[in-house]
Amino acid sequence: MLTPHNAYELAIRGYALKLILGQLLLVIFIVSATYLGTDHKSTRSAALGGMIFLVPQYIFTRLSFLYTGSANVMRANTFMIIGHACKFSLIFLLFSVILPLPEIQHFNLFITFTIVMFSQIFSLLKPLPEQFSAKLALSEKAVVVVEEKESVDIEAGKQGI
Repeated sequence: MLTPHNAYELAIRGYALKLILGQLLLVIFIVSATYLGTDHKSTRSAALGGMIFLVPQYIFTRLSFLYTGSANVMRANTFMIIGHACKFSLIFLLFSVILPLPEIQHFNLFITFTIVMFSQIFSLLKPLPEQFSAKLALSEKAVVVVEEKESVDIEAGKQGI
């Protein structure tokens, strides 16, 4: 597995994993709420509905953020497409395996899946982390250029130019 090369990559991955952890907590809350009832079929169905979304979403996140940055644009785009393909095909596969099971309540399965899927809207409320390292590198480069310009001006002044 590749390791991130800068703080921005870590921040982006952390942001995505926090979203998935929030969705996992939502699934746990829904499953806990359905567990309070006497019907354990609904609890199992709610748990499966949440997992049908979370497992492919986690795989998508891992694949999509393998590469970041302008040096890896082609790789990042390729793995984003591969991540989407894996996510949709895995969701399709999991639904096709789980729906025929006799002990499943389809309503609880679909409502949990839908709630967790639409919980991604909350990711829009918090902006992505900024590239502080890039800004810092640009400001350091500007300082070096200014220092070089000042030293050239001083040298020119000494030579009487």
